[in-house]
Amino acid sequence: MELSPASCVDRFSSHMRSAEQAEPQTTIRIGILGCGSRGLTVLERLCALAATSERRVDISVFDPHRPGPGLHSVEQPAYLMLNTVASQISMFPDQAALGGYTGRHGPDFYQWCLRFKSADRVVQPNEFLPRAWLGEYLAWTYEEVIRTLPEQVRVTHHARLVDNVEHMDLGGFILSTGAQKHQVDWLLVTVGHAETGVANDKTEGTTQRYNAYPQPHCLSGISSTAHVGIEGLGLSAMDVVAGLTVGRGGRFVEGPEGLCYRACGQEPQLYMYSRSGSPYRARPDIAPHRIGASPLIFTLSAVADLRTQHPEGLDFEMQVLPLLKAEMYAEYFAVIAMLQGESSLRIKSEVATAYWLGEIDDKTRELAQRFAVPMLSENVFNPRHLQAPVDNYPQWVRSFIQDDLNESLRGLDHSPVKAAVEVWRSCREQLRRAVDNQGLKPESHQTFFNEYAPLVNRMVAGPQKERHQELLALADAGIVHWVHGSNVMHSADCKAVAVMTEEGEVVPLNAWVCAHGGNSNAAPPEIIRQLLGNGIIHNLGERGAGVYIDSHGKALPNLWVTGPIVEGATYYNHYVPASGSYSRAFADADRIAREMLGMTVSA
Repeated sequence: MELSPASCVDRFSSHMRSAEQAEPQTTIRIGILGCGSRGLTVLERLCALAATSERRVDISVFDPHRPGPGLHSVEQPAYLMLNTVASQISMFPDQAALGGYTGRHGPDFYQWCLRFKSADRVVQPNEFLPRAWLGEYLAWTYEEVIRTLPEQVRVTHHARLVDNVEHMDLGGFILSTGAQKHQVDWLLVTVGHAETGVANDKTEGTTQRYNAYPQPHCLSGISSTAHVGIEGLGLSAMDVVAGLTVGRGGRFVEGPEGLCYRACGQEPQLYMYSRSGSPYRARPDIAPHRIGASPLIFTLSAVADLRTQHPEGLDFEMQVLPLLKAEMYAEYFAVIAMLQGESSLRIKSEVATAYWLGEIDDKTRELAQRFAVPMLSENVFNPRHLQAPVDNYPQWVRSFIQDDLNESLRGLDHSPVKAAVEVWRSCREQLRRAVDNQGLKPESHQTFFNEYAPLVNRMVAGPQKERHQELLALADAGIVHWVHGSNVMHSADCKAVAVMTEEGEVVPLNAWVCAHGGNSNAAPPEIIRQLLGNGIIHNLGERGAGVYIDSHGKALPNLWVTGPIVEGATYYNHYVPASGSYSRAFADADRIAREMLGMTVSA
């Protein structure tokens, strides 16, 4: 079911409504601004926990769209794929995800697909599925939460944007949706990404600007005869390439020499480049037994000790990175040992012992000699080490992608490099504990977000290996071209863009697509600007982006801001939650809900 604008699912009797008017203080009034995946996690926790409370709870959800999907529109084309496998996504938290608290029973994304999508195709647990399916799953989850509401809970969906928030003297908030006013005691703002429009100058010779989303409509103005610049080499860039190729009718087929692309004739020429010039590494197939595996060196307790020892803040490169590198070496040599018939657990223990004894360098050199293998490349943990060459750049990119594909095809159990790189992903919570809420010194904070966070994305948040196989096929078909960033030329008025090819030809671009994260020109959502302007929230000082809501600042105890808009104050907020192991998204949602409902919250 989908709630119509300003409609509500009401389990109160008319007598209870009269009682609420007579004793408004007995009702907990909560506002949720935005109901994508992050808002949905808090709504689910509120409704689940409220079942154990005697208080009545009135929840107002403000979202102009259908609650649940958020960015994962159910209308987006099937060629836009997730880069997280189906079995690693769930909107129903178990005890592991909540750190011990009791969660709600329900299907994970893979189980839901088996139930509702089996007629469309065979679905595998470690498969990358269409994002539109995830949107359907999120919408279904919202409907399931509403269907199972406790008697004392009322949820009202207002299909409108909140255009103003006032903080009242007694601590509550007044939310405005046009002429209507809504009073709440507790407020969650989780409006996700800002939507930025593109204003184009139609003057002849001007390069037309396009956004990467929403597809397919955003790219419809690009003609088949155009020369298109795509700024970015990651997930968004892969989506743009797909939209301008298979999205227009082209297809990939297996030929005698491997994957080939059959053009439809509507594809423009695509010139890809990025600021760093470094390609992303592809996602390998995930081995189920590796999910939730515990580290030996870069542990949560090790990070907690560092935070206690350095209350003034950590130096990421001096104090945190050595732990992560040692964990990478443990994974690297463990896989090598296994491949050579030795005990991987014993080797990991040897590396861990050497680290804590201060002998890690000697140990890694000794292991490299013992197994007759090279040391782990510094490229995987040093963002300054890999420099994309200007000369022969297209050939270099192709070689990088092909070598990485070969490692991805081996899988985490048989590729020492991929196993080591995966530490960036498997220890993401440790990184958060080190970075979040002023965990780093000011200069180190900037270094982490400017250099290391992009490195992590390139290492473990890249496209599926199939996307890179397709990219190579498109290059073979003469549709995709790689250009070094130094060979991208802007006119004096910045209205026209051209690229210089490897052969020295200057190609004026008819269209340019911004296909990367961290766009410095992207403004925050309007409601965030309004909250900042009213002094209700503030940015993380002068040393980073991100809304800052924390007990160390001018925080309001009944206001929470979560999701991508707090990136900078906290680390890695662009993901969908999962069960089976600790999930920061679920744990945060549970804590927020407990505080709103006046329940005990663990430290």
